[in-house]
Amino acid sequence: MINKIKYFLLFFCLVLISCKVSKNTSIPRNLERIYDPVSSSIHPEIEVYNTSDTSSVIVEKIYSKELLYNHANSENKLMARVKIIYNLYDLNNKQRLTDSLTTTFHFEKNERVKYHIIEIPINSNIGYDYFLEIITIDQNRKNNQYSFKRIDRTDEYSNRDFMIYNKNNDEIILNPYIRKNVPFGIKHYNKELDSLQVLFFLNSTRVPQVPYEDDTIKEDLGIADTSWTCYTDSINYLNFSGEGVYYFTDKIQNEREIKDQMNGFAMYNFGKPFPVIQTPEDLIKPLTYLGLKDTISSTDTIGKYTKLAVDNFWLARANNTQRSRELLRVYYKRVLYSNIYFTSYKEGWQTDRGMIYIVYGLPDYIFKSGQEEKWIYNPSGIGPGISFTFNYFKNPVNLNHYLLDREKLKATGWDEAVKIWNNGEVFYYQK
Repeated sequence: MINKIKYFLLFFCLVLISCKVSKNTSIPRNLERIYDPVSSSIHPEIEVYNTSDTSSVIVEKIYSKELLYNHANSENKLMARVKIIYNLYDLNNKQRLTDSLTTTFHFEKNERVKYHIIEIPINSNIGYDYFLEIITIDQNRKNNQYSFKRIDRTDEYSNRDFMIYNKNNDEIILNPYIRKNVPFGIKHYNKELDSLQVLFFLNSTRVPQVPYEDDTIKEDLGIADTSWTCYTDSINYLNFSGEGVYYFTDKIQNEREIKDQMNGFAMYNFGKPFPVIQTPEDLIKPLTYLGLKDTISSTDTIGKYTKLAVDNFWLARANNTQRSRELLRVYYKRVLYSNIYFTSYKEGWQTDRGMIYIVYGLPDYIFKSGQEEKWIYNPSGIGPGISFTFNYFKNPVNLNHYLLDREKLKATGWDEAVKIWNNGEVFYYQK
């Protein structure tokens, strides 16, 4: 009954948004599905780029295989109908709704077309900080997906001023991950880019402290490990083979350090299969949240971890193969989703949100604004449950970084959750 009420409220809010809206602030609503890919049939890739001093563009990639096609149209053709709703909020003015649009696209079934690229212009002005909500709806299937993007234009430069594209086909690269055999080019909306300075930071970021620790790890990349000049018409892609963060800027840095203000953009090399993790070394790293990563000592003849070591770790906790497989499946599914949703300048599983998501799972309630996210674990809906607040952290490298507000924490149940995992059971919060 509670779930039915929740979904009815979500649907009701969606109907309200799709109607003509007034210039009011956003209405809080439960968005518990935004970090659950299983709850939606469509998973669009979305990015936003600035196209002038007063405008930006939403670029959305929708995969054909995720859409439902039918003949319910006047032309009697096999068609998909996709409705896009966006709401743009002004964070300089108490999250006031400043722009909105509802538009519908029709796509005819074509087996040769793997995806559709949609571009929607929006109004955005230099000097403002915006919070953008995008709702993508498969109207034939009656299914939707929410997405949120930050458009911060308060500094002289914005990382959204730069567009990365695939030189093989001129398509926009929506995820800034460096991939082998994918040559990239770089454009800026109002200037010619002959060269950029690149600051490279090795992938050596640390995982966060457990929730009840008061100390927050210093959230910056420090001094670059190396730097060089990248000429945009003749990029040497061998320079980007190392795993880590590559920060591009046309502002000459006196030191190999990123300042507080945004003056460039970043690309990331987190390994070939990212956001998927496959190697034994990568499978073992997230076990640090269970407090037992260092207890895994089984290695091969050259001192590297083996897949057998990972399997034995989970088997020792579950005491039988079937149960250990379930533990392994759920734990690393949460790691994968953390990488998909929470990656910023470091891998998603290493962030505060990733830590909570991996150990506790999907929250029952998520309330999101331009400045924070609040997660509540309370499946019964009775009492306060466990609540975590994550504050947006303005990072010159990435616009998707949030830090756990440790001062607002009360009882977290962290030790009990970790104990349940180590006793061979998947942790789900129960009142």
